[in-house]
Amino acid sequence: MLSLNRALKLRDLEVFRVLKDGNILSYVIIEDTRKPFTEEDKKLEPLCYMDEEDINAILNVFKISIVNDEKLNEDNSIFIRSYFSEFVNHTNLTNFIIKEYVQKDLYEDYIRLKIDIFSSFWRIKMSYLQALKSGFKRTELLYM
Repeated sequence: MLSLNRALKLRDLEVFRVLKDGNILSYVIIEDTRKPFTEEDKKLEPLCYMDEEDINAILNVFKISIVNDEKLNEDNSIFIRSYFSEFVNHTNLTNFIIKEYVQKDLYEDYIRLKIDIFSSFWRIKMSYLQALKSGFKRTELLYM
């Protein structure tokens, strides 16, 4: 059974734990860029096949990152992608991009890692996620 747990919620950023049978399957990070597609984004499939006019009509892009320590199997990947594609608000003015990342040492103890989420402004310390996974409460983490 798959379940979802929100580990962090900020104005433009949310981090979720996707659990399968009580074990963490993956982390999902949703960033509300509050900006249109970048030139780099426009080169991605299927955007590269769309009309420039249609792409430029999108004023806000959500970026969804699926982060795991090993490549997800196809069923889990499809499930997580389809779930979070419906999870974000998308209209004729908003859209989203989903990317999967493999971070081999994601769950290793005592290692402080950072994941760059599409811009230098948003860096998330993996130690925060590890501390939450270890049972720390958010209020306890404020004093670390």
